Amino acid sequence: MEYSLDLGLWNQVFAVPCALVDRHIKLAGKEQLQAILWILRRPQSRFTPEELSEALGMTVDSALDCLDYWQDQGLLASFQGTLQPIPQPETASALSASPPASPTPPPGSSVTPEEPPAAAEETRALPPKKRLLRPDSQHLSARLAESEEIRNLMQEAEATLGKTLSPAMSALLLTVTDDYGLPVEVTAMLIHYAQEVGRTGTSYIDSVARDWAQSGIFTLEAAEQKLQELSRSRLAWGKVSAAAGLPKRAPSKKEEAAACRWVYEWSFNEDMLSAAYEACVDHTGKFSASYMNKVLAGWHGKGYRSAQDLEAAKAQAQEQPSQNKSYDINELEQMSAFDLPDELK
Repeated sequence: MEYSLDLGLWNQVFAVPCALVDRHIKLAGKEQLQAILWILRRPQSRFTPEELSEALGMTVDSALDCLDYWQDQGLLASFQGTLQPIPQPETASALSASPPASPTPPPGSSVTPEEPPAAAEETRALPPKKRLLRPDSQHLSARLAESEEIRNLMQEAEATLGKTLSPAMSALLLTVTDDYGLPVEVTAMLIHYAQEVGRTGTSYIDSVARDWAQSGIFTLEAAEQKLQELSRSRLAWGKVSAAAGLPKRAPSKKEEAAACRWVYEWSFNEDMLSAAYEACVDHTGKFSASYMNKVLAGWHGKGYRSAQDLEAAKAQAQEQPSQNKSYDINELEQMSAFDLPDELK
């Protein structure tokens, strides 16, 4: 007769770092804890933020926020797309053994004790430099108790976001006001903007707050002007995305600058943007802001402002003799994008 021990659900278990429970069980939010448990359950398995968001029923922005949170807290590090544990201080100290003591020469011996060797150069790879440490729950509670402004900010943020703030979000808002120096009313405007554009993760709010602080946006007037600029940029990119049929995504800074140039500086409508996109796809097979910029720059220089202008230019180009060396519209569309200025490549 053979025997076996059936532990039921305990037959399949996975390890959870003690530091996760000891240090982060109160500070981390629900989504952060879900994400780290999902990651720990799949060791050595590669995944994308999209897969993480789909598995946990959250947005991609929230998934990126969760990954950023655990890297920021020093529990994980990203090395060329691979997440790895960061050595904890107690582990590192345990691995650092004390060097053996030099033997003491016997009395009367002429042997001169050897000089202690020079400190060996540190060869252990250090973890990436962490960002500013977030305030812990005790400090957050103390600030809430002593500052009515901070309490009002947290209440405003909850009302704007429509949910109870996670400990990570509460700590970030306190960091934005206490460490970045943004006034409470400016921070509240930032939260409203993040909700409006649908990007309410701590990573995005943190990056915008840092940018505002570095740009000196510390007044309501400066914040209002910045929001108007962001709104104009978002509107310009929306027109480009609609004309090109692009999926909903945030543009890069270069794409955003190019969209503003095409819409506001050169005054192209969606018909012209669509025509430029079609020319771009015909010759590159994909959306390329640099190639579209080349096409639109040529049209702007020639004074083409509408689809009728393009048709007239093409008809005129077909009537011109072949020895004419000036660029016609087809030649313009086929020009290489490699001669673009560096900021557009």
